[in-house]
Amino acid sequence: MKPGAIIAAVLAIAGLGLGVYAFMANASPYVSAKDAAKRSGETVHVAGKIDHASARASIQNELFEFTLIDDHGDTLPVTYKGMKPGNFDTAPTASVQGRYEGGKFHAAKITTQCPSKYETEEENYLPQPK
Repeated sequence: MKPGAIIAAVLAIAGLGLGVYAFMANASPYVSAKDAAKRSGETVHVAGKIDHASARASIQNELFEFTLIDDHGDTLPVTYKGMKPGNFDTAPTASVQGRYEGGKFHAAKITTQCPSKYETEEENYLPQPK
């Protein structure tokens, strides 16, 4: 085998290994609210329904807080350093990524579900009144 082919193969394998390592180092699992509290300091994702009544924004501090209710009915107080997402008020659910510390989940990222994404499809499947 030629030395150039050996070097190329070694570099390809090293690149693949580095890619897998980088993916695994940055991947964070989806967990429940209780599990997020148990994994204090670890980066995790939590998804659930938004308790819109709990939402509070401080423009001066650029701080946004709300409560997320997971699939088990457990609540998670969320603090986000930044502005409220644009469609937050109409979104039914959200996914937050961050760390649980000091009794609160400190979100680094908030992803909201678009409320109108599936409305027209669902309306087509509802039985029509007679």
